[in-house]
Amino acid sequence: MPTGDAQEARRAEFERARRARTEEVQTSPRRVYELIRSMIRRGTASPDTALGEAELVRHLGASRNAVRRALQMLADDGVVVRQRRAGTSVLHDIVAVHDGEVGPRAYEGAADEGRLRVSTLECRRISTPPVVQQGLGTDVVSVLLLEQVGFVGGAPLYLRVGYNVTDLTAEEFTTRIEENHVRYPPIAEVFESLFDVPYGGSSSVVEAVSCEERAAGLLGVPEGSPVLLRELTTRQTDGTPRELSFTHFRGDRVALLGGDHGPQRAVGSGGFADVDLPLQ
Repeated sequence: MPTGDAQEARRAEFERARRARTEEVQTSPRRVYELIRSMIRRGTASPDTALGEAELVRHLGASRNAVRRALQMLADDGVVVRQRRAGTSVLHDIVAVHDGEVGPRAYEGAADEGRLRVSTLECRRISTPPVVQQGLGTDVVSVLLLEQVGFVGGAPLYLRVGYNVTDLTAEEFTTRIEENHVRYPPIAEVFESLFDVPYGGSSSVVEAVSCEERAAGLLGVPEGSPVLLRELTTRQTDGTPRELSFTHFRGDRVALLGGDHGPQRAVGSGGFADVDLPLQ
């Protein structure tokens, strides 16, 4: 029979092996939620894709309980739909909006080409509010206020208000905007067509806020729903601000992406290539 020391050594070895097996399995629903949502955003799991629990357990290295709870979290977000006997499937994609872009990249060759439609709700000249002057310059006495709703695949995606420094009339500015809405070119081209100067860049701040009543109605979400509010300042090449905008993005439909790092292959709405997982 093994001595007491030998038995203790075997128990210690068994415990180390048990802990190692446990550490290999992802048991946090939050972490599994992050991984699945990333798959959807990257286009690996596209709309109507079936998300089988067994496949997710295997490919994510997760426990079944963690996968089930993560899928319910995504269902609560409205990203997936869960049905008895039918299982879980992706309800809609998560649309990528890149640094400096007004909306998703909808120009020729981009991931969301042909999916974007923008409706202009209002365009009129107003006296520049002092808080807007802080962003655009104290010498800017009037701006064109522009309000738009962007739709992707027929569903509202964002509500945007912009304060534009231009001498154009509201009618002239609206005409130029509508010309850009025919094919939705890149932001640099849009900027130059609107302001007659080259695009110099932009800076932004993003916050998570609760959606107020009117915005909620336009975005098709319940009042108080979480949305992403982005304040964006767009400038010409000499650094002069030409627009200060505030955009409410649907929190369940949009991912705001930072700058590209090296060449990427655009796929799906996320704009990045990824390894496909067999989730049928």
